[in-house]
Amino acid sequence: MKTDAVVLAARANTGRLACVSDEALEANIDIGGKPMLGYVLSVLEQSPNIARIVVVGPQDGLAGHKTDKVSIAEPGKDLIDNVRIGLRQVATEFVLVASSDIPLLTAEALEAFLEEAKASRADFVYSVSTKEDCERKYPGVRRTYVKVRGVAFTGGNLFFVRRSIANKVWPVLEKMIEYRKAPFKMASFFGFQFVARVFLGFAGIPEIEEYVGNLLGIRCKAAISAPEISVDVDKPQDLELVRGILGK
Repeated sequence: MKTDAVVLAARANTGRLACVSDEALEANIDIGGKPMLGYVLSVLEQSPNIARIVVVGPQDGLAGHKTDKVSIAEPGKDLIDNVRIGLRQVATEFVLVASSDIPLLTAEALEAFLEEAKASRADFVYSVSTKEDCERKYPGVRRTYVKVRGVAFTGGNLFFVRRSIANKVWPVLEKMIEYRKAPFKMASFFGFQFVARVFLGFAGIPEIEEYVGNLLGIRCKAAISAPEISVDVDKPQDLELVRGILGK
């Protein structure tokens, strides 16, 4: 069963990366002679499990990425609005949602995530990676981690969602995206009592899946994924890291 994909690429280069690149869009920042978005699209286009790809971002900045398999959709006012726009453009029951700033993504990492997501039969699958895997594969990488029963995890940049339940997950998806690098805000959203159980080791990944699933009335799954899915580029140190890796 093939899946359509939505890639979020609308972010203007006005943040921390602006001091190291004059590109108007972060997605077009050069890495080894190729736009960052190009690495993500190359993997998605070559995947036998991806049917169509919708890139949400300004046409005038991303037109060069269009192919028979890739289309461009004009963005909305914010990130969650862009997810909504992307989901309205696709046709498959399940949709892969990806950020455009994971140039280390590989075919192996993508296919492993898709395989686990489909096998789980969950309505909403969120990628996470362990600190151990990230630092072993990419020494010096800096990520935000949260410990769950003694294992430190960081949020990934791939989601797998059933379109028919999208309206149910908007409130939580919005907060997960907004707070993914702010553990205290994430804790306040989900409830400090439950989060305290997680930090004290009384609740693990299965309990978190059940808690969020009950909150939304859907089946949720956290897929422990390769670090290539979690190492994104949103600060100069990240850009230096991936340029060093992909430049080889």
